[in-house]
Amino acid sequence: MRKMFQNMNLMRKLILLLIMFVVIPILVLDFGVAKKLETITEVQVGSALLQLVEGSHLTLDRESSDFDEKTEKIMISQEIQQLNNISSSSEYERFEVFKALDKYLSNYSNNAITYSLFFSDRNQLYSFVPNPDLLKSGVFYSTNLDELPWFKEVSGAKGKGIIRVIDKFGFNSSGVQTVAYMRQLNSIYNGESVIGYLVVSGIETPLESDFEPFRKYEEAQVLLLDNRNTVIATNTPAYAIGAKANVPANQVEGVFRHQEGSLEMMSVIHTSEVTNTRLVMRVPVQSIIRDHILVQRLVHWIMIGYFFILILASMYFIQSILKPISRLARITNSYHPGRPLGISLHAESKNEIVLLSNHFIRMTNRLNQTIYDQYELELKNKEVELSILHAQINPHLLYNTLESVYWHTLMEGANESAEMIKDLSLIMRIGLSKGKLLIPVMEEINHAEAYVRLQLFRYEYAFQVHWEVEEEAKTYIVPKVVLQPIIENAILHGIKQMDQDGQLWIRVNVEAGRLIIRVEDNGYRAVDVGRLNSVLQGNESSKGYGMINVQKRIELHFGAGYGLHYEQRAEQGVRAVIMIPAIEDESELK
Repeated sequence: MRKMFQNMNLMRKLILLLIMFVVIPILVLDFGVAKKLETITEVQVGSALLQLVEGSHLTLDRESSDFDEKTEKIMISQEIQQLNNISSSSEYERFEVFKALDKYLSNYSNNAITYSLFFSDRNQLYSFVPNPDLLKSGVFYSTNLDELPWFKEVSGAKGKGIIRVIDKFGFNSSGVQTVAYMRQLNSIYNGESVIGYLVVSGIETPLESDFEPFRKYEEAQVLLLDNRNTVIATNTPAYAIGAKANVPANQVEGVFRHQEGSLEMMSVIHTSEVTNTRLVMRVPVQSIIRDHILVQRLVHWIMIGYFFILILASMYFIQSILKPISRLARITNSYHPGRPLGISLHAESKNEIVLLSNHFIRMTNRLNQTIYDQYELELKNKEVELSILHAQINPHLLYNTLESVYWHTLMEGANESAEMIKDLSLIMRIGLSKGKLLIPVMEEINHAEAYVRLQLFRYEYAFQVHWEVEEEAKTYIVPKVVLQPIIENAILHGIKQMDQDGQLWIRVNVEAGRLIIRVEDNGYRAVDVGRLNSVLQGNESSKGYGMINVQKRIELHFGAGYGLHYEQRAEQGVRAVIMIPAIEDESELK
């Protein structure tokens, strides 16, 4: 295979590479993206359908709430409650009661929904009233309510409304079923006294009218189920009222896929704790992603046609530029950096190869000029380095002179002056630090101690200083001269004028891989810590150049996650906290 590829001419190689590394990868990527988009589409549609089902179920719950309110109104009405105390002595009076109740219920019934009342008539006082086998609705009296198939369940609900599937009242030889809302009517004067039972049948009609939002999903099956998975409302003839739906008992809410014969179905389920019902939407997965599949197939065909045209165009352009590029290759092969090319520019032309040749000649001229400029720049850099070395001679000379003065003063017996000269020499020495910008903590502490001793002498020991430096922290590196500006601020603005009551604490320790330096004072003056931190972050102009300099140098070396900040002490005064990474060598910096 490798030998065959090597023996191919350049044209065939380019076409083969175009197919292998452009056409095939893009087709594979397109296939993967299509599958991913298909999955994303299913998830998004499933989420949207779940929201739709939740909203529709809420509407259905409101329908049930309406029945609660209406039946509650009927139960507490005077027409119903007075039945608990009526003693009808004559058949005429009983007939009048029957007519009044029947007229009262007719005000609530309509063509779709009917209201019926059932009362116990063990003594057969209302034998003149037709039974439910003859009338579709009305007032019914039964000598044995236990014979009614729904009685025990409604009676056990103790006045709470329930929704169940029952046979339609009236002549119903086919056993057509309907959905009924039923509740026991109790006396409002004596809660233990049962007046009768109210049955509102035909409520599947208003429930199914709430399925309107699902009409745009033509192949969707929408089912409202009770806690026994019995269909109480549906939009599809595949399920009749009272039929059992095959829904997993453990699936109470959410979106899940399942196989149903040759179809892969998506089911969306929402359970209502208010009515103890489940709203189920079942839709074939293919109907959800059908448009996506059609668009994807169209894209595939367009891409195939595009790649075919691309290959033809590539063959034409490759052939038209291979020869001119070969000529340009010979020109580039003759060029050596720093040496003039010895080839003049061609006349201006719109031919891209001629333009490329002219640009190459100009580029070589600029490259030669850059080489000359770089050589001159290196000479100037050497001169600058020599100037810097000469500039360092004076600090070294002054430092050595101070050392001589120190020993001379010490020999004359002026010990205190000698110590001051020694501290001043130490402060100057750290400024050199062999050219290093980062020094060990111990060197920085020595410099800070020398500065503090000079300040103590200057202010006649008007304050006290406490040093707490962990042994482990002494070898870690810090930017040089970061402590002195912070200590200076603490002395000048905090404890300088406190007459022996001033206290200064310098603490250095390691916490969780970070070097923490704290400078605290017990200054009595109120300090706006928020403003100090705002100045450090560059949000406010201020004259605090020293602490801003410290902050910027720390950020320069270690990054924006480290630096200086101020905080209020619980007792009195201010605490400056410097936080940097605990490292021992500059090579550990990333």
